[in-house]
Amino acid sequence: MTPSASLSTLIDRILATHHARLHREIPAFTQSLLSGKHPKALTEPWLQLCQVLVPHMEKEELILFPMIRAIDAGELPAGCGIEGPIHQMEYEHDCIRTLEGCLRNAAHLAGPEEAALLDLLDDLATHANTEDQELFAPAREALLALMQADAGLAQAVEAAPQPEPAAQIRRPSDDDPPAAPVGFVDGPEVRVIRHTRGRCNTCLTDVPARVVRDAHEARLEKWCSTHGVTQQVLSRAPDYWEKLDHFYFRVNAENYRQRDYIVRMTEKCNLDCPICLAKANTEDTPDLGLDRLKELLRERRGIKVDLMAAEPTLREDLEEWVKTVKAAGSIAALHTNGLKLADRRFAERMKLAGVDEVFLQFDGLDDSANKVLRGRPLNKARLAALANLRELGIATSLIVVVAKGVNEREVGRVLEFAMQPENRHIREVFYLGLRMLGSARQAVKLDGSSLADSMMMPDEILDLLEAQHPEIRRDDVQAFNQLYFAMLSAFKVKKCLYVQHYMMVRDDDGGGAPIANFLDLNNLAHAAERYADTMDDHPMLARAGLVAATAKAGINRKALPLLADFARLERLFESGMNLREVPNRFLLLGFITACDPNNFDADVAINCGKGELSADGGFIESGAVANVNREGRFDAN
Repeated sequence: MTPSASLSTLIDRILATHHARLHREIPAFTQSLLSGKHPKALTEPWLQLCQVLVPHMEKEELILFPMIRAIDAGELPAGCGIEGPIHQMEYEHDCIRTLEGCLRNAAHLAGPEEAALLDLLDDLATHANTEDQELFAPAREALLALMQADAGLAQAVEAAPQPEPAAQIRRPSDDDPPAAPVGFVDGPEVRVIRHTRGRCNTCLTDVPARVVRDAHEARLEKWCSTHGVTQQVLSRAPDYWEKLDHFYFRVNAENYRQRDYIVRMTEKCNLDCPICLAKANTEDTPDLGLDRLKELLRERRGIKVDLMAAEPTLREDLEEWVKTVKAAGSIAALHTNGLKLADRRFAERMKLAGVDEVFLQFDGLDDSANKVLRGRPLNKARLAALANLRELGIATSLIVVVAKGVNEREVGRVLEFAMQPENRHIREVFYLGLRMLGSARQAVKLDGSSLADSMMMPDEILDLLEAQHPEIRRDDVQAFNQLYFAMLSAFKVKKCLYVQHYMMVRDDDGGGAPIANFLDLNNLAHAAERYADTMDDHPMLARAGLVAATAKAGINRKALPLLADFARLERLFESGMNLREVPNRFLLLGFITACDPNNFDADVAINCGKGELSADGGFIESGAVANVNREGRFDAN
């Protein structure tokens, strides 16, 4: 029997035995357990198992098994890859095994049904092991053999345009001396965390830089032979920053493929924000052509496309852009000020076109802040846009630009607003520190605008949130981000050190609690450390250990009802962080910044989580580099 035939035969056997039995017995056993008044120690893990197992089998039957059958027939499946679906099934097997262990420990509570339960769990274990060992590994090998035999495919791949390398960034080397003596001055308490490269705040020249700390703060220092030393405070909790910086660079590599691209459709806008990062309506920049998007999508499959720039809803052909993204199997994310989404008919058109998620500017519930940051009151329009997004079921992220002395108190208010039961379509709040870009930088350069005193880094926003919501603690955020950075590494996802996260779990009454109330984040941080220790020598083992540790962490009394949602959220690291797929009981929090000349760190920028395509800048793999390049063009004009 040929290897391909054996794969097809094995699939037929799995469907006729394990799947058939599970489809038949799960509903009957569920009814029996729930009607018999069994204790929660038995029924809760059983229901959690069902929530993972039933959709797991459906995905195998509808997606993965047909792909493997295509390989059996000597055909390359769509996208020429089965790694994504197989990795997802393997991860779900780990979750299933964890729940299986819980049920074995509680099987004695099933009374006369104990033997039947244990027999079913034995069959489930055999099912998972058979797929992992006898189906998935040979399927990978068979696909590889097909791809190697397909010379036409190999030639096409070789001839295809390759992504522009991230080496546009000047990466430092120990053997690369500075062009001139570096003018840093060390105090008695200063310790260097890392040497890197930066950009001069004034002339934007590539310059020597370093990340240092003392007893009071961590900061980025740069030295320009013309303009001297400049500093950017990174954190006033230097122990926190040093540990996170060190861990981030242990687990991140710059060779991960980019999976998220900003597409700057137009530089026109229906607002004139004093802080506009794009400096909208001031440059004679043509709109981007749809053909450039199609070119991007031909070369990169399964990505997220951020339709943005000044205001993409001004493009009359926006629906065609969204449909083009969806037709390519990618995630369509719309970034907007929300004015046009306040029109219900326009919002419905976006829904029908296929928009997956909307990133909505939302700088607080106080219109006085809007007047300073955006030039006019906007709350009425934005609340109308939010209502439309809620009624249409479009997942939403609130982008809160935070400026010192302007809207700092809105940090906590927006969190409370997003947690309300009617706002469960809000899956994320991104707190974006105001940066020296676009219109804000121009105003400071031309007339010394007070906006210079309003700039913020993500760490300062965390200080605000911690003060306004004491249940959110910096130590927990640090542990969470160690786990987050490790998971990004395990699934080979690019992400910036300046993008940090935390998570809230909603209740049914408009409140909720931090994720630290449900998971032992300290243990998970230790699991992340173990991953970092083993990832270079044993990458698959390191990843398996990390996934197993996160699954095990969910097996406790508080977290057990959330286990299926945790599994669903974790899978998004691999399939793409589509907010539409984020369980609505979770609210993701982000503390982020845009890279500008002041905070630009080459080591951070090379791992930027977004590439960019624009009419004036072309294609660049790092959005951080695109930002400072754009400022150079503004200066030249």
